[in-house]
Amino acid sequence: MKKKSLIVIIIFIIINIFSTLVYANNENTSNKTKNVQSKNISKENTAINNSLVKNNTNTNNSIANTTNNTTNTMTNNVIKKDNTIKNSTTNSINNTTSEKNTTINKNNTTNKAATEQIQVESDNSKARAVVSNGIQYRTHVQNIGWQNYTENSKTAGTEGKSLRLEAINIKLVGDIASNVKVKYQVHVQNIGWQGWKQNNEMSGTQNQSLRLEAIKIKLETSDNYSVMYRVHVQNIGWQEWKTDGEIAGTEGKSLRLEAIQIKIVPKVKKALINLDTAYDNSVYYSPSTIKVSGWKMSNVSNTKIKAYIDNSTTPLADNQITYKKRDDVISAIKGYGTSVENEKPGFEFNINATNLKNGTHTIKIVVCTKNDEKIKEITSKIKIDRDLHVQYKTHVQNVGWQGNTLDGKTAGTEGRSLRIEAININLINAPTNAGIIYRTHVQNIGWQAWKSNGQMAGTSGQSLRVEAIEIKLQNMAKYTVEYQVHIQDYGWSSWYIDGETAGTVGQGRRIEAIRIRIVPKYKRSYKGIDVSEFNHSINWALVKRSGVEFAMIRVGYRGYGTEGNFKEDANFRINIESAKKAGVPVGIYFVTQATNKEEAIEEANWVINKLKGYSINYPVAIDIERSTKPNGSGRADDLDKNTRTYLAKTFCQTIQSSGYTPIIYTNVEWATNKLDMSQLSAYDTWIASYKESIQSGPGYNGKYSMWQYTSSGKVDGILGNVDLNICYKKY
Repeated sequence: MKKKSLIVIIIFIIINIFSTLVYANNENTSNKTKNVQSKNISKENTAINNSLVKNNTNTNNSIANTTNNTTNTMTNNVIKKDNTIKNSTTNSINNTTSEKNTTINKNNTTNKAATEQIQVESDNSKARAVVSNGIQYRTHVQNIGWQNYTENSKTAGTEGKSLRLEAINIKLVGDIASNVKVKYQVHVQNIGWQGWKQNNEMSGTQNQSLRLEAIKIKLETSDNYSVMYRVHVQNIGWQEWKTDGEIAGTEGKSLRLEAIQIKIVPKVKKALINLDTAYDNSVYYSPSTIKVSGWKMSNVSNTKIKAYIDNSTTPLADNQITYKKRDDVISAIKGYGTSVENEKPGFEFNINATNLKNGTHTIKIVVCTKNDEKIKEITSKIKIDRDLHVQYKTHVQNVGWQGNTLDGKTAGTEGRSLRIEAININLINAPTNAGIIYRTHVQNIGWQAWKSNGQMAGTSGQSLRVEAIEIKLQNMAKYTVEYQVHIQDYGWSSWYIDGETAGTVGQGRRIEAIRIRIVPKYKRSYKGIDVSEFNHSINWALVKRSGVEFAMIRVGYRGYGTEGNFKEDANFRINIESAKKAGVPVGIYFVTQATNKEEAIEEANWVINKLKGYSINYPVAIDIERSTKPNGSGRADDLDKNTRTYLAKTFCQTIQSSGYTPIIYTNVEWATNKLDMSQLSAYDTWIASYKESIQSGPGYNGKYSMWQYTSSGKVDGILGNVDLNICYKKY
């Protein structure tokens, strides 16, 4: 009887345990079918139930042992007591199981809520898909038709099947759908960009077998959310994520879209700033006020700008900045909001520049939300310039007016054979009442009247060349204007100053380019000498101390005999090296005996070769005079005037093309009777005319920049007589 009683108890306990396990497993199975994410919880439940089984088994064993021990001393009361223990134990087990399952149900409920949150990592984005606000979309796919709607960054379309997307529907779901529109636009094969669609309208085509090639998606009237999307493109694969109206896909490549993913994320704020004035590298000449104007566009409403000058951490006051409508910007700039977010995108403000020093200054513009959150910033570096400048521009054949040029830079053209037809010249930051005047010599007209301060000299629309120019400063005693011109067939002239004629008159040659500069006033006469081997050994240190400011050194000559051999001056190298060492600026001269063009070029190239390794400050002179051969029968003495002039020009052109400044040395008689100096007006003249007093001048009516006024001068450091010169030009 006792054994039967014990067996009954054990069987009863086993039945209860089995019932509990079945119930728990059923609950776990139900939870697993509800949500994939409950797998881990189900495993936990299994572990818990296994633990319960083990605990129940231990409990039953304990009860059985207790019953066996009690049987020796008790009868029916023991059985009754055992039944009581059994019921109590069973109830306890059931209660424990119930508590565990309650916990399981709570966990499952929590995980069910978690599954409703779509958390997708957004490549290179700031945020996860937004909870309770989502987007649904479906695509029409080649050979498949309309697929089911998918949502929140899941893939619509296909991968690895080479099937084109042909159409798409997109709609918002959740709270966002009540006050925000989703708009989308697709680029279709053979059609191009279609119009914008919205809120689940079909975009693309059906039954036409036309591929989608690109797409743009945006949200309207939302400062809180952005739409992000990426597409899978034929031969490319998945592209990077795009945001709020940016183009995803390709244009002009005939590549199909094969799949798309779309998601709603917290607003990706962006802005664009442009400066219409005070933009980078702007230059302001002696300004008192600098006007800064431009525009900003943003996909966020009610943005504003903050402006900082240089290193200041305090922005300009808000009331100093004016905002205005800019319909041109609204219509031109896409992807940065519309007129809804950008009611007044234009802005402007003024900077007090009175205390800004010469040099570079920085303007920083920051676009902020209404809560001062920074979205975008740019910096612009501007230059304040209070120095004196000359500004000029030219009207060029077949080109028209070029841009302004400053301070010795080239206006016009080189190597294109185009004439300058007109010029404007002006001063910047000039002293009060100062000015610049200029006049041009024009084809078929001659010298025009003087123009000033930015007025046009020359002609426009008449196809007439400027042939020469003269420029002067007014009320600027401390400054000199220098200018040089590029002349047809000649190249660059030397520099002319303060009203001298640059160019040619009566030769029909066009000016093709010009350079102008303002420099501090300098001396207009410099004391110099010219020397050769006939001056023997020279102490150049003494020469320098005696006040000599330049020296023209003979490099050599061509013999006046039939052979016309070249001869280097015996003291050329010692003279040029010693003079430069003593600090005396030098030029050189060559005595010509050329009789034809080839010889003139040969002479020039011989001189250029001798100058290799030396730098010179003054010109290279061609010495044109009667030879020292008795009876004036040197090989070039009997050349006619035109030939001699042509050979002089050929020599000078060759010298000039090598980067040196040519000058023509001759005496008054030869300048008047043996050379046509009007044909050589593009080059400087060094005139020889010996006078008792330099106050009398050389007695020459032509222009000249150097005058050799005596051959019997005395200079410390030179034994005997030496030629003395005055230079009226700063080389």
